[in-house]
Amino acid sequence: MKYRYSKIDRDNLKWFANDMSKATLTEIDIREGHIRGLSNFHVKFDYPISVISGKNGSGKSTVLALAACAFHNEPKGFKLPERKTSYYTYSDFFIQTSEEVPPDGIEVWYRFRHNNWRKTKTNPKGTGNRYQKSAKKKGGKWTNYSNRVNRNVVFLGIQRVVPHAEKSVSKSYRTYFKTAVADGWEDDVRKAVGSILGSVYDTYWVKTHGRYRMPLVATKGNVYSGFNMGAGENALFEIFTTIYASPPGALLVIDEIELGLHEKAQKK
Repeated sequence: MKYRYSKIDRDNLKWFANDMSKATLTEIDIREGHIRGLSNFHVKFDYPISVISGKNGSGKSTVLALAACAFHNEPKGFKLPERKTSYYTYSDFFIQTSEEVPPDGIEVWYRFRHNNWRKTKTNPKGTGNRYQKSAKKKGGKWTNYSNRVNRNVVFLGIQRVVPHAEKSVSKSYRTYFKTAVADGWEDDVRKAVGSILGSVYDTYWVKTHGRYRMPLVATKGNVYSGFNMGAGENALFEIFTTIYASPPGALLVIDEIELGLHEKAQKK
């Protein structure tokens, strides 16, 4: 059955194809070498939201990691609380033991719709849908990260699904968490998670200790924290907290988005 585009679909397709202001990633192309079995690989992104599905071991997480590594960021750019840097490098994702051979001789070409390219005679406005290469020569290092296109990127891995009751850090610091200053999006997070799970939350807030955070909710006169949330509930609060905390135009990369969620919650 052919998919019928809605007005929202058509509007999103239109602006996505013409907007140069967000440093939009439009293609990933592995032209030389291979990464985790991906070689001669090419993918295009034609819509603001992309979903990658496939069998285990088909390279889904590798594509997400490559997307996160497409951009650089300023030192004071947005980052998740637990991260030291505001950008991602290949070493964040592609790690080897002493028995493994690190990938070499790789060329990954990224294509972006961007309005801040270096101005040239052939491109005096410095705008367009152009390529930029990241490469790692044999025995060498990846090309200079700071030369990459700038954009806020947030990667949410499967660690978000691990309940706080199973995190040694959360248990060790449980008496140190203090209520964080509200950022104004907490009510939006409360409504979003409640809508997906079919639950009514009266209040949602966050407590923090250093680079760690703990979700809390109040419902029907009871208060409970991430220590007593289900894995899916905790994951949703983490996802939506990150979404609403991220600045406009950020690239959100979420691995295994359905983890911990019932089929009904996945659809919502």
